[in-house]
Amino acid sequence: MATEEIKVFLADDHTVVRQALAEMIAREPDFAVVGQCGEGLQVIPQVLETKPDVLILDIAMPGLNGLDVCRQVTRKVKSLAVLVLSMYDDEEFIARALENGACGYLMKEADHDQLLNALRAVSRGELYLAQGISRTILQRLGGGGEDPYESLTMRERQVFQLIAEGKTNREVAKALGLAIKTVDTHRTRLMRKLDIHDRTALVKYALRKGIVSLR
Repeated sequence: MATEEIKVFLADDHTVVRQALAEMIAREPDFAVVGQCGEGLQVIPQVLETKPDVLILDIAMPGLNGLDVCRQVTRKVKSLAVLVLSMYDDEEFIARALENGACGYLMKEADHDQLLNALRAVSRGELYLAQGISRTILQRLGGGGEDPYESLTMRERQVFQLIAEGKTNREVAKALGLAIKTVDTHRTRLMRKLDIHDRTALVKYALRKGIVSLR
């Protein structure tokens, strides 16, 4: 009896990376690539539409970073396994990814076999951590104290990232389908929650958190 295919969705803002991953995965008989996306705000609606078993997710995504995508999508789709594929090897990012619902974390320099092993493991409901990542990191989960960023609503996180990417209130409003006044309200609230008082400080905070990156 044929084994049911594992459906995979790819979310990475580099088109070449997505295409290479899609070609690699599609060659395996037990996998099917059901979709791909390079924009953070589009990942969740496309995942809901394509219904994959596994989401391969980068952290550095425009519009909405991978950590917040992970947090939201795993709450909406309980059966979804998220495998983070990232260039970040900092334990803070790994811990935050796992806290936000990821069940696997792999570095982008991983080889073909490591990626396939990770995909198969998370599709079975197992935890997968790349070689070199100590499992002692699991002891950090939930023990980092209060992070003011965690007090932001999902809408505030979306507004925060778009502002950090350099967009004006008008551009943020257009991207999120909101009134400019509503964006301004969200901006005021999130800056108060984070104790940030100007745009420069906001961008620096976003860089430290890995929400945006310098490229």
